[in-house]
Amino acid sequence: MMKGLKPIVFWEGFPVCGLLLKRVVEEFGEDIIITATRPKVPFEGLERTLNHEILWFDEPNDIWKRRDEFSDRNLIIHTGWTHKGWLHYDKYMKKKNKAKVVVVVDNSYRGDIRQTFGAIYFRLFLKKYFDAAFVPGVSGRKLMEFFGMPRDKIYSPNYGAFEEIYKSKIPIEARKNEFLFVGQLNKRKGLDVLIEGFNQYKREGGSWSLRILGDGELRSVCNGKDITCEGFMQPSQIADSMNNAKVFILPSRLDNWGTVVCEAAACGMQLIITKTVGASDDILEEGKNGIKLYKLEPKYIKEALLYFEKMDDKNLKKGSEVSIEKAQAFDSHAYYRAFMSFADELIKNENNLR
Repeated sequence: MMKGLKPIVFWEGFPVCGLLLKRVVEEFGEDIIITATRPKVPFEGLERTLNHEILWFDEPNDIWKRRDEFSDRNLIIHTGWTHKGWLHYDKYMKKKNKAKVVVVVDNSYRGDIRQTFGAIYFRLFLKKYFDAAFVPGVSGRKLMEFFGMPRDKIYSPNYGAFEEIYKSKIPIEARKNEFLFVGQLNKRKGLDVLIEGFNQYKREGGSWSLRILGDGELRSVCNGKDITCEGFMQPSQIADSMNNAKVFILPSRLDNWGTVVCEAAACGMQLIITKTVGASDDILEEGKNGIKLYKLEPKYIKEALLYFEKMDDKNLKKGSEVSIEKAQAFDSHAYYRAFMSFADELIKNENNLR
């Protein structure tokens, strides 16, 4: 362990992929503090699995009100830059302890007008707060370079699939002839187009079923022949569903990264995802473990579903193996290596850690 290093980590709405911290926790023990706001869907046994206490905030800006509790920290890792309490804390700790600050960003590069103005704002007002950025993958790196963060100060991955939960347990050829969707049931996730595309697939003689896990305003449209809709589940139950289906589909109109894609890949699933899912640049290799949709239209979803129904077991298995290999680059081992890399880089010339 790096002597004298005292990290504090903040996750907004602590996600399942926050369990990627486990190996970092094993490294630092009681010297690391983990703070978070609670997720919308509580994960049973979270702290037990992580083997570390989480200090829960009612809202992110609580950090400023409670700054005296964390005044000995010298490495700060927190999600986003929209919470002024964290920016105040960053500035305060830089002055007090010469702390290093790493901002965690999950947004993907789009290059639109909003991000162009965002880049100007970041360079003028926000860049001074941060010594490095921690991003999911390729698109996140591109965004932070666009925002002005030096390339050698951008680290990844900060998202991924926790391998103790998400892993392949059943060979893909032995699974049900089933497509699986996991996520919020809304238009942003493309659920409306998925249902229409699946219904077209059935009208053309498609024989596989569609299982939907999640909840939201479009739940009422999740009906039709061979469509099963269930609510949100615990991670272990989701992993079981992923191990009982062959193809995962996420036709989002916009998804910053899409952790669930990595989780499905870790379970050995083939993939159908839109190009607007950030993880498509990292997890999907077209023609090998899935299909990338460049237009979100029902006919393209229908064609993708028919493509997989006709695929033989040999190619299903090859794609499954590629998915598993891709996901391994985003597990807790990869997270640990990235975390320790920026920690080492940021403190190697500091001799005044307290």
